Parts: sequence; C-alpha cells; structure tokens
Amino acid sequence: MSYEPGKMGVAEGTAIVFVPSFASLFLGSWTLAIDRTATAAWMVPALSTAISLAAYLAVIWVMQRVPGDLLVVAERLLGRTAARLLAIYFIAAFFLDVVLTLRHFAENTLLTALPGQDFSLVAGFYAAVASLAVLAGIEPISRAAYLVIPFGLAGLGMLLLLILPECNFNNLAPWLGRGASAICLTGALNAGFYLSAFMLPLLAAPFQNVRTLRTAALLGAGLAGLFRTLTFFAYMAVFSATVGREKTLPLFDLARAIHIGRYLQRMETFFILVWAMFGLATIAINLYLAAYLFTRLFNLASLKPIVFPLALVALQLSFLPPDIATAAELHYKFVTLFMTAGVFAVPAILLAAALINGERGNKSKPSRDTKYR
Repeated sequence: MSYEPGKMGVAEGTAIVFVPSFASLFLGSWTLAIDRTATAAWMVPALSTAISLAAYLAVIWVMQRVPGDLLVVAERLLGRTAARLLAIYFIAAFFLDVVLTLRHFAENTLLTALPGQDFSLVAGFYAAVASLAVLAGIEPISRAAYLVIPFGLAGLGMLLLLILPECNFNNLAPWLGRGASAICLTGALNAGFYLSAFMLPLLAAPFQNVRTLRTAALLGAGLAGLFRTLTFFAYMAVFSATVGREKTLPLFDLARAIHIGRYLQRMETFFILVWAMFGLATIAINLYLAAYLFTRLFNLASLKPIVFPLALVALQLSFLPPDIATAAELHYKFVTLFMTAGVFAVPAILLAAALINGERGNKSKPSRDTKYR
C-alpha cells in the first residue's frame, strides 16, 4: 500500500510523541486546570504524565504477546468490529485535535504577531502547509519535528531562567491547593494531553520492535511532562492562581513578564517563531494520523486524495467557536473527556482481553504486520 510509512527509530518516535504534548503549552486551555486545583496546578502535568505512561506501558505489554500494530492486536483479541470502532475513535480524536489546535494557533498568531491579518487567511496558511507536509509523509514530518525540539527546549529553558527573578514562591502556598483529591482527579483527567503516545502503536511496523516504541514514548512524554511541570511552576510563581486563571495566552504572558532592562524588552517576540513551528508540526502529525487511519479503515490504496478534503473540513470547523475563550474551553473539555477516555479505556480493554485469552494472539490469521515483534 502506498500509504505505508517507511522505517523510523527512537528519534522520530520521540518527536511524534513530544511535539503534540509539548505544543499544548502554547494554548490557553491548560490554565483551566487552575480552576480545579488552585495553587497546586503545577503538580497536575507530572501526575498526568505518570498516569498516561502507565496506561501506555500496559498497551506495550499486550503488544509483546500479540504481534501486530494496535489495530491488528485489537482485531485479534476483540474482533474486526471492535478494531474498526477503535480506528474510528482515534480518527475522531486526532481530527478534532487538528480542528481545535488549528483554531488556537491561528488565533494566537493574530493576537501576538499579525493583529491586522484576517483569521481565515492565517488559518488557511496553517492548514495548507500542514497538508503539504502530510503529503510528504510521516518520516519527513517526524524528522523535521525532531530538529525543532532543541529550539523549543532551549527557548523554554531560557524563558524559565530569565523569569526566575520575577517569581514569588509565596504564590504557590498552600502547596496542596484545593486538596489531594482535586490534584489526583485533575491529573487523571489531563492524561488526555498525552494521547499522542498511542500514535506509535498505531503506526508500529516502521519502528521495527517494541523496545523502540517503549523508549520513544518514555522519552517523548517524559520530556514533555518535565517541561510542562516546570512551566506550570514558574507560571504560578509569577502570576498566582488568582491572576493565572484569567490569562488567554499563558505562555506568551509569561514571556512578556521578563524584564532585563529598558533597552532590551519584548522578549516574547523571540519565541513566536518557535511556537509557530510547533503548531505546524502538531497539526501535520495529527492530520497524518487521521488520514492514515481513515485510509486503513476503508482499505484505500493511498491517503493523498483525502488529505486536502480533511484539511478543508478541519479549517471550516475551526471557524465555529465564536472566540478564543470558547475555543480554549472546548479544547480542554475535549481533552479531559474524550481523549482521556481513550487513555484509560483502550489499555484496560486490551489488557483484560489479553489476560482472558491467555495466548499469544491468533497466529493462524495472516497479517501484514506479522514481522513486527
């Protein structure tokens, strides 16, 4: 099939997991977690990372015993209908994430860099560039995304160092915020921000073995969780829970709070290009996965004919939220309800089915992924 990816390794897998998880830092939706946990919001990313990785490792444990990618494993353990439903779920998850991420980054570009431009023009540019990247394939996308990672980490590390003089750690008291139960519940609900880790088992075969899948996900989600936690910590220390929950562009406002001197100001402009690159990479990765799974679901020969129609539909849907605050709220609800449901339900169902079957898959059924171990 012409839509089959080529060969990838730990670097490409790390980029596929890290970039979509890290890009959520540039959105306004994550500040809604402050409403639930108050001053303890900085603990939420660490907890959600641990929960999502535990769920992911459960999937890897199943895949070690049943050969094939995630859809093949689901078909062998649960049947063809269940595998198709699983494909539909992931198509919906990644496609809707394209819609909401596209709206966020286009709106943020207007607010921070191009206030005089038309929204449809900026959103159309993001959609068109992401579509062209998808036509090139997941290998070029993942390798380009991997090259962006050092710039993102260096930029965020510099931001955290420069903002340190503005931090008031008294803003973090009381340390448990609204209580341990609120922290645990919010951490569990925010596990959906790391659904991108499940992209690797869905692709599977290009990564050659389970060890690559495990290492790439641990590195990608682990790095994203670490920097999300540090950023939350600095954000809360600078703005406090009361002010922090009101920000539309939290990371941009954090960069604006940097003060070096009267002759070196507006440091946030240095980060806008990096944020745009992460936004484009995230949209392209999610759009590719949606198109790839759609192609597999309907047994199409190639995904190229459906890329631009999917991007056009996503572009039109991104116009529906009336403002950025509504889009942020929709995105947060989508992640904490729909995407988090998959993080918990998919591993639980597959793990239960593998334990009940008590066998290493149905080897009598040939599969195009039988070489994957």
